[in-house]
Amino acid sequence: MRLPLRWVAILHGQVKASIAATSGIHTTQDVLKMLMAGADVTMMCSALLKHGAGRIGEVLTELTRWMEEHEYESVRQMKGSMSQKSVADPAAFERANYMKALNSYK
Repeated sequence: MRLPLRWVAILHGQVKASIAATSGIHTTQDVLKMLMAGADVTMMCSALLKHGAGRIGEVLTELTRWMEEHEYESVRQMKGSMSQKSVADPAAFERANYMKALNSYK
């Protein structure tokens, strides 16, 4: 999920298109990360195939609980809060992601 997360965070606010996050989104925490990076939607097909359609309700309940605990009033308020556009030093964000990419290369 690291590569899609990185690109969602970079592209949020830079393109005039909706961003759908895919690849390895199975938990509420995965959904939260993608939304905070800037995704408009998250795709959870594999999780639904593995756990059944009831998983949607579980994730929604956990997402709502997390948002209440962290005083978010809406997904819109949360969306993109951890994107490159929203950080204090966008260049540092780029450098950190570049270094992670280099370190992960084998």
